[in-house]
Amino acid sequence: VAPPRDLRISDPGLLGSLDVEWKPPPHVQTFNECTVKYKFEYRSSGDRDWKVIFTRKLKFRVGFDLSRTAEVRLQTLLKGRCTDDMEVQSDWVYAAFQIPPQGKLESEVQNFHCIYHDWEYLKCTWQPGLLTPHGVHYGLYYWYEGLEHAVQCDHYIQERGINMGCVLQNLSQAEYQDLNICVNGSAVATLLRPLYTTLRLHNLAKPSAPQQLVLSVSAAEELLVAWSPPGGRVPPHCLEYEVQVAEDAGEAAAAWA
Repeated sequence: VAPPRDLRISDPGLLGSLDVEWKPPPHVQTFNECTVKYKFEYRSSGDRDWKVIFTRKLKFRVGFDLSRTAEVRLQTLLKGRCTDDMEVQSDWVYAAFQIPPQGKLESEVQNFHCIYHDWEYLKCTWQPGLLTPHGVHYGLYYWYEGLEHAVQCDHYIQERGINMGCVLQNLSQAEYQDLNICVNGSAVATLLRPLYTTLRLHNLAKPSAPQQLVLSVSAAEELLVAWSPPGGRVPPHCLEYEVQVAEDAGEAAAAWA
């Protein structure tokens, strides 16, 4: 069986989610007694493992790290009466996609860090790159499945007039899917390297401290500790509590509840 035709990758401007599409192999209509499927594998350059999808579709949108080269490979799988129920595999076809590098690597922002506070808002901060000129302006853009296009942050955190962070709210639709982020910068007559990253909000969640902490001593001289869950939208079943107890200035003993 022949491999698929016209494998290509295109960028719809969604900060790392690329469209991959292809055409069936020639004369596929002659295999009416067999099932034609495709084995689609993809990765960002430098990754050891390929992500694998078996499909009958001719187009997929999948996520890549745009700071590296997007690599895909594809083959036809044929099985049925026309092959005596043996799976026949075609040769692989390959495609790659890379955004032309912009600016020096040392101009990319550094120490990028995000926390999803109380499952209510995402706070991301960063520091200027090592080769950052005066008068730089940073912008953060984000996209997740459900948005028509990439959106710019509308609540920046500034230091000395420079955007050094962003607060994003109303992200409940993005909590269990990829959140693509790009932080880029602009300066007069200088190109800066953009930073691309993909976040999973549930891995970044940070609850507040417990509320209404109450200590008491029972008649048997047992220390009783009670508290209320923290505020916010963190699901209660996701919470664990650590209790530390110390006598005077001695070393604290910890227990989990």
